[in-house]
Amino acid sequence: MAASGGQFPIKPDTGTSDLSLHLDFLRNLQRLLDEGVFTATYKYALLQSLADLAVERELDEDGSLRIPVADIAEKFIQYYWRQTAPYRGTDGILKQNAGRQAAIVNHVAEARASYQGSLPAARRDDAEWRGLRSKVSAVIRQMPLWKLQIVAGQAHEFLYRKAEYEAARIRLLPEAVVCLRDMYVIVTNFIKGAWVTRVQSFGFNRDLLGDMAGLPEFLFGSDRHSLEKYRVIVQEHQESRCFYCGKKSKTGELDHFIPWSRYPVDLGHNFVFSHAKCNLKKSDFLAGVEHLAKWKENNIDEPDALSGAFAEAGLAHDKMRSIHVAIWAYEQGEAAEAHVWISGEKVEQLGAAWRGVFADGEC
Repeated sequence: MAASGGQFPIKPDTGTSDLSLHLDFLRNLQRLLDEGVFTATYKYALLQSLADLAVERELDEDGSLRIPVADIAEKFIQYYWRQTAPYRGTDGILKQNAGRQAAIVNHVAEARASYQGSLPAARRDDAEWRGLRSKVSAVIRQMPLWKLQIVAGQAHEFLYRKAEYEAARIRLLPEAVVCLRDMYVIVTNFIKGAWVTRVQSFGFNRDLLGDMAGLPEFLFGSDRHSLEKYRVIVQEHQESRCFYCGKKSKTGELDHFIPWSRYPVDLGHNFVFSHAKCNLKKSDFLAGVEHLAKWKENNIDEPDALSGAFAEAGLAHDKMRSIHVAIWAYEQGEAAEAHVWISGEKVEQLGAAWRGVFADGEC
């Protein structure tokens, strides 16, 4: 939601960054991944949840972020839902624990079977969804939440503090929030790389994995069936016109407006319909300010038709999450003096002008 005063929560452009803070955070993260005890993959899921939520949520005035365990549980369900599908045409589900299958994986696998693999259908069954979230939350509180930051037998609380836990919420420390937002891509690559390696290491998985080609895509990729549903809806919303050049196209593609490489989550309001050529040229660039303004006007300011279509199709969408992710991405781009794509081969350096797109605070 918008911050007080009707403005979106855009961080002021200070033009500075604390290099030592970021380096210390990366050292702490590396130490946790190297020296922490990881008998299951829960800790990777917890770290990834914290990184995602730091980007998606509006922060407290002091820069910290209070996160309900139930919200972390929803992230766990989202991650493991994909990973509890049979692996690459086999009948086997990959182990996520050195011993018996991890309890959360069993809970999610049971739900997946009950809803024929459809996460949207599971979400629509409110009572069952709350029950699943409650079971996953209980495991999180018992297992990874208070063990994640134990390194060499000692508590190393650089992310959140046990003493500040209240009302079933943790408080992500301001320094951790800054680093997770500023280094999201680096941190995510750290976490997912370690997660893939851990899954490979479990003995039960070796026969299923074979040559292991495609494992990262299986664990963390998009649901291609859902993407086609998104494409149909977004193409109709744009009257089959390319979002970027405006020309009609019957054979265009679905494009992540905030590129997948920067934030790998499929959210309905982040999608646009694009010519294949425009999509290819844009690649992993952020789009120019004029495109950003058009995206806000088409997908955010007047989203009712899109939201209704996504909801009817059971597709993930969240307007406010999409806004927060977009603001974060352009903040990071401005700080990095990144170039944005205009058209064809034309790019230009991103300045502060993008901030005016969100200045009115209208949702």
